[in-house]
Amino acid sequence: MSSDPVAPQHRDRRVEANGVTFECLVAGDGDRLALCLHGFPDDAGSMGPLLSRLADAGFTAVAPYMRGYAPTGPAPDGDYSARALGADAVALADALGDEFETEDAVLVGHDWGAVAAYAADWTDPDAFTRMASLAVPPGFDALLLRYPRQILRSWYMWFFQLPDVPERALRWREFALLELLWGTWSPGWDYPPERMEHVKETFATGDTVEHALEYYRDTVGSSLRSLVSGEVPDLEDVPPIRTPTLVVTGADDGCMGTELFDHADVVIEECRVVRVRDAGHFVHLERPDVVGDEIVAWLTDGQNDR
Repeated sequence: MSSDPVAPQHRDRRVEANGVTFECLVAGDGDRLALCLHGFPDDAGSMGPLLSRLADAGFTAVAPYMRGYAPTGPAPDGDYSARALGADAVALADALGDEFETEDAVLVGHDWGAVAAYAADWTDPDAFTRMASLAVPPGFDALLLRYPRQILRSWYMWFFQLPDVPERALRWREFALLELLWGTWSPGWDYPPERMEHVKETFATGDTVEHALEYYRDTVGSSLRSLVSGEVPDLEDVPPIRTPTLVVTGADDGCMGTELFDHADVVIEECRVVRVRDAGHFVHLERPDVVGDEIVAWLTDGQNDR
């Protein structure tokens, strides 16, 4: 695999949790566990800057390749739903906490990792003392009719519901669609080409493409059916998230409109919303110092008053 400028310093660890064999990147040896979950189209290496910052702040920081993303194993039951991702996070915290003998656990999730974070709280609100979610708001389904432009931004989600065609589209011209998505979602950012090569290698390994698409078919398919039927849930009906959560959005996100984050406090009982200027969907890579400062402050001392 090509060199990775984003995650050059880490150690590898294999962990069994929730019936899945997870390959993980690990940094630090602190007495608190920080679990960092990546999204789509991405892999664990993009958590490199956060791993370093969290390790320096006294955490043992761990970024697993999510279920189905090689070299992590596939879902043993074929389940790639948000519920399964949340159960993974809770099980990983238990397994890693035992292995590293950490005192407590916090969770950072980007994109699908943010979805996993919300689901982890619904699975076990005591699993994590604090969380930070990046680039996806809570209650996404309930926000679609309030913000119809998001229906257009989410075109790829609806496209991914088709059989067979999305698989071919992702692999077309050596994964050119991944570059299109990164460029569209973070329009002001020149991403490191070596990082993109790593992501492409992840998607070219095994059945990662098929598994990544199942995330959308298992979870987003229900959103589309609700949208078509007009039975979109109200935001007030979304189950509350009880873990104190920092919610981060890039002001220029081309994937998830920053206005969707206005209502985070309706769902999350204790939260702080941070909009990062001059950043898009991959906010933690585009503005690593700003996002790192906010996350470390939230996870260690609570709210940052800047």
